Amino acid sequence: MAEINPNNLIQRTGDPFADTGGYVIKLLYTQRDFKEKRILDLIEYAAKIYVDSWDSKLNAFFLNSKITQPAFKRDQKISETLKYYQSLIDETATGYEGYCRISGRKTKLFPAGRDNHILSGSGTFINFHHSFESGLFLSKEVLIRMFFVPLGLVQLSDKIALIYSSNEAVSEFFINQNLQNNLRELGSGISEGILRSSFNNPANALFEFINDCLLQIPIIMPKEHDEIRTENTPSLTLYHFTNFGAGPDVVIHKLSSEVFYFYAFCNRPLFKNEWNKFIRSNYENKKAKAVFNQATEVWEGKEKAEYDTYKTWKNNVFQNLINNKSILPNIIKWVSIHPFPFNIVEIYQTLIRNMEKRTIEKIKHVADFIVSNKDADYIKRCIGRLNREKSPNGLRLFMLRLTEQNYNQDGKEPLINVDDYAEYLFPDGINWREVRDLLLIAIYERLHALKIKVEAELIEDENESTTEN
Repeated sequence: MAEINPNNLIQRTGDPFADTGGYVIKLLYTQRDFKEKRILDLIEYAAKIYVDSWDSKLNAFFLNSKITQPAFKRDQKISETLKYYQSLIDETATGYEGYCRISGRKTKLFPAGRDNHILSGSGTFINFHHSFESGLFLSKEVLIRMFFVPLGLVQLSDKIALIYSSNEAVSEFFINQNLQNNLRELGSGISEGILRSSFNNPANALFEFINDCLLQIPIIMPKEHDEIRTENTPSLTLYHFTNFGAGPDVVIHKLSSEVFYFYAFCNRPLFKNEWNKFIRSNYENKKAKAVFNQATEVWEGKEKAEYDTYKTWKNNVFQNLINNKSILPNIIKWVSIHPFPFNIVEIYQTLIRNMEKRTIEKIKHVADFIVSNKDADYIKRCIGRLNREKSPNGLRLFMLRLTEQNYNQDGKEPLINVDDYAEYLFPDGINWREVRDLLLIAIYERLHALKIKVEAELIEDENESTTEN
């Protein structure tokens, strides 16, 4: 009789769904009640959860499976499920010898469709598959893994969320969180289906997950700003999917290791307090019509919304970070009123936006020149001019006039020399808006340091772009 090699059920394959099922199996085997169980016993355990506790609500995972088949009654759903997986285990099910498309192993393969595999074509959708086969052909171990996927995932708004990482410990941590919560709810008799996230959008869910990782997984981060090394920093991918009926769909959200590192850097004790105030001021709920109170970190309107409430609102900074859009406009709004660590801005620009350090140093030098006059009206005019600039030519002219002013004030060294201008401030490919925004932030940072108050109106740039030069 054919057997199951336990390692083939839990080894990492690189496929997010197969690995999710593998992590669930691995974690179940660490439970005291399952250590001596056969894999078919675990399948029966999961099947009873799906049918008895979750009322067969697996339609977002499997289409017309033994579990979701409406023509089957309770006992038949479980018995037919066990019969099918037993036929895989002993290899009596129809199949052929070949290489598994997921594990890469040469073994007996079995058809995988939407009834036993997530987001695959089958039946009439043969154009989705190699050589126009009727479906994918996978090893029995991979197909068994798929059956356990629901126990390790979470419902996020109208779809299912799977977070997968380049770091195996991070991927397993996500699955373990969900599985343990499932087991806890099942033990309390309150589980009615797949876990539901308290969040409504992928961006918030991803960054909340990073918060959990930073608290519970030992991820080593450099101590100094000039020691940036992201080689061992995880990247994250959130698969937001459904396999439901006629509308299977998946939206993939990627969060790079650079963004992960940046967010971890901002949560270091030195910066965490100021960073959190900034982040919490950027939540948005148009229906709430509330104003953020910096002192209490509460949104105040008709009703007060504390963090546990407003953390589910849309956050503009998180949205920009996940969509590779600049957060400098968000920082300008905040720093025009509140102090903000410029170290955060520097690491963001160098690590995420790929700006040269020399460019940042030159912008800081220009900001020093503007603020060194300590003339509030002059500084106000400079801020107003920068706020109104809508073209790269206008910004270049502004910089040239500052250079002229420095010369007329008997500046011993030019404020901006030819190399600064051509190689760092306005080289081909640089985003001029980011130069302008960074200069504004640097000016405000120095004003806060010198305790100089300047009233200058900020003008939102509705055409803000991350690509125009």
